[in-house]
Amino acid sequence: MKKSKVAVALSGGVDSAVAAALLVKQGYDCTGFHMEFWSESKSGIQNKCCDLASLKTVLRTIFQLKMPFYKLDMTKVFKQEVVDCFLQDYQQGLTPNPCIRCNKFIKFGALLDYLQKKGFDFMATGHYAQIKEPKDKNDIYHLLKAKDPLKDQSYFLYNLNQNQLAHLLFPVGPYPKKEVKQMAKKWRLSVVNRAESQEICFFPEKDYRPFVKRHLKDKIKPGEIIDNNGKIIGHHLGLLLYTIGQRHGFEIDNKNSLDGFIPPYYVIAKRPEQNQLVVGFGSQTELKEFLVTQLNFINQSAFAQIQKKPLRIEVRIRHQGDFLKAKLEKGKNKEEIKVILDEPERGVAPGQSAVFYKGQELLGGGIIIVDKI
Repeated sequence: MKKSKVAVALSGGVDSAVAAALLVKQGYDCTGFHMEFWSESKSGIQNKCCDLASLKTVLRTIFQLKMPFYKLDMTKVFKQEVVDCFLQDYQQGLTPNPCIRCNKFIKFGALLDYLQKKGFDFMATGHYAQIKEPKDKNDIYHLLKAKDPLKDQSYFLYNLNQNQLAHLLFPVGPYPKKEVKQMAKKWRLSVVNRAESQEICFFPEKDYRPFVKRHLKDKIKPGEIIDNNGKIIGHHLGLLLYTIGQRHGFEIDNKNSLDGFIPPYYVIAKRPEQNQLVVGFGSQTELKEFLVTQLNFINQSAFAQIQKKPLRIEVRIRHQGDFLKAKLEKGKNKEEIKVILDEPERGVAPGQSAVFYKGQELLGGGIIIVDKI
């Protein structure tokens, strides 16, 4: 019997290395691929996902597992689809998630398309998620949460479709992170002691603001802070330097204090046209309803049900955020869905993704939009 050809995307981290090792031990015909992404010349530091240290670790893993290896140049498409869109979104007052765009357009877009044209049966990654195959011809592929709830990365994968799921493998999804590290140690993989990086890969800092200052310096202009009644109560340093839910980094005039006490104000909206930052405190910072657009439903039957009657689900509005109880209702058109939370939530940020779950299954998701405040 001919062994399935699997392309393994290797980042230089322990998860993708163990994913490759598992597949090799299961008898798959594996080939390793490492992508080179855009690096910022202004910082003088390589992209954290594909720096020299990562490449060296990948090469050691390839040698240990005796796999063929290819390095792919994805710098141009990464710059266009991830970096440029990241900067554009901030200019529009949004809070983008570049990792979701990277998964959609690079890893499961440009890379998967390339590998399928090269004749590979499957692509494997080190993502913590699980795929449940159809039980019969009337069933579909289901995307499930990972075994390890603390490492679950399904949130980043809601843009996948049925054709893609049929050609993907997530070998570490059924294992706790602790066990993945134990396997790396047992098999003496060179990645076993490599530190994990959870920050955005294309700038060296943990915070996005220095990157934005370097690339959008001319767009950062001080402006007014207003409350949700439109009253000017302070001044900000530049809209691009603030995110929804942020508490610090702006000044409120003392004359707007309550008996000498200034309450803890939070950013609740941005108005790029007027260069105004809207802040509030207490219940003013919370939302119970919002719209979601740019929808993708892996489970289309769930979307069809919402068009007929509300569907009870859990929604995540940020990676590693709480699973919030909610119901989904149809929007004004099929490009939108309305989310109604059981309890109001702070920090619902336009531009971020809302991802819908039913039990362990990821149904779909989309981009949050909020009516102007």
